[in-house]
Amino acid sequence: MKPSDFQKTTQCQFESLLKKVTRGIVTNYRKELSRRQNKEVSFCELPEIVVENFAVWDDYETDYTVFNVCGIDIRVLDDKLAEALKRLPEKKRNILLMFYFLEMSDTEIGDLLNITRRSSHRNRTSSLDEIKKIFKEEK
Repeated sequence: MKPSDFQKTTQCQFESLLKKVTRGIVTNYRKELSRRQNKEVSFCELPEIVVENFAVWDDYETDYTVFNVCGIDIRVLDDKLAEALKRLPEKKRNILLMFYFLEMSDTEIGDLLNITRRSSHRNRTSSLDEIKKIFKEEK
């Protein structure tokens, strides 16, 4: 049985529509590839500095030594420094931690601990000298 003219016409229209849709899909796909190619860069083409910024480092409590100064927890990552700080008397250790980690001035430290600014400065410098000695002893 031969198809009628109406069936042939319908079939041709359907095939024509399919071809148009397929061409549109291919055109859109090519545009998308072109857009991606213009905007995206592969990892191997990125500079090393940019790739390093993507890294995420996990922080664990066991990695730090925590010192409590005036109700504030100060976390020290370096084990050698933490051991040296533990050897210092508490007052001197607190002055060092407040100055370097809490970024307090000698005047602010003196006011907080009820000592003079000069005494705060003297304690801080002598504490640094003691830490230097501890580090030299370890070498």
